[in-house]
Amino acid sequence: MIHESSYWKNDLIKLANKLELRLVQVRWGEKSLYTLEKEIFIGFYSIRKLIESKKISDSLKEKVFEVKQFSYKGSPNSIFMHFEESDYDLSKANSAKFTIAQLCNQFIHSHHFLPFFVNGKNLIGFFFCSDYKRTSGIYLITLFDIVEIYRNIGSNYPATMNIQRLPNGKSVTIIE
Repeated sequence: MIHESSYWKNDLIKLANKLELRLVQVRWGEKSLYTLEKEIFIGFYSIRKLIESKKISDSLKEKVFEVKQFSYKGSPNSIFMHFEESDYDLSKANSAKFTIAQLCNQFIHSHHFLPFFVNGKNLIGFFFCSDYKRTSGIYLITLFDIVEIYRNIGSNYPATMNIQRLPNGKSVTIIE
């Protein structure tokens, strides 16, 4: 449980700023790739913890982002855990939609996580899929979307919390 969310949220804003600078970066050594991976995983983990601690408004956690989906065409029974380009149809993209909460789970439980570079130099996004979704396809999200998510979450300070009792006796909490 997160008690004081401002520290977590301030760090997300800082991560967004760092990631934005990566748009102009053209040299990618092993340490840069490690740091990039850490910035993505720590960011999405932080967001999930903020959501679970009810420190983010419901409307924001349910905000939908459109990503590209590339169909899986490999063998679902394959024991290979590494990424094989031939397992996915990268020639044809479909559209898929994920809420911020769903994106957190996709990254936290990622089976594949690959930065996508144009011309081998410019980072524009990430291919990802969770172990659960790996035979559905692999997804591509832009770095712009990730920066937007980090900034939106980092600046979200809900003002109200309403608890309602449902007819079946259960309660639901609405945060805005």
